[in-house]
Amino acid sequence: MQACPSDRSFWGMAIQPGIKHSFTVERPLHVSKATIDIRSIMKKNAAVTSLLVDSEDYKEIVLCNLYMTQGLTCPSNYKSLKPEADLNLYFKAGQKITFFSAKHVSSESGLKEAVIHLSGYQL
Repeated sequence: MQACPSDRSFWGMAIQPGIKHSFTVERPLHVSKATIDIRSIMKKNAAVTSLLVDSEDYKEIVLCNLYMTQGLTCPSNYKSLKPEADLNLYFKAGQKITFFSAKHVSSESGLKEAVIHLSGYQL
């Protein structure tokens, strides 16, 4: 396994449902993974969550749609969704960005919104 170059450092963030996480990038940032936190879903439950970003002139850009179920059968219309997504996003130093999640199904559906963890590295 190759060692990580010394000028890179790990970066991570947890996106809580209903909360916008805004910040200014201090060092160039690469976001490489989004995943649902299984601890945020109770047994016999399911979650469908979209990860979105606002960045300068770009608003509500959907980065991925995530789905996870615990103890339930996956509905056929969600079979293509997964609990994690590979991303390849670069943000430059000084850029203002906002990550947030959105539940894209009605509350009557019984599907919940889950915590999303982002990970990547700073250059």
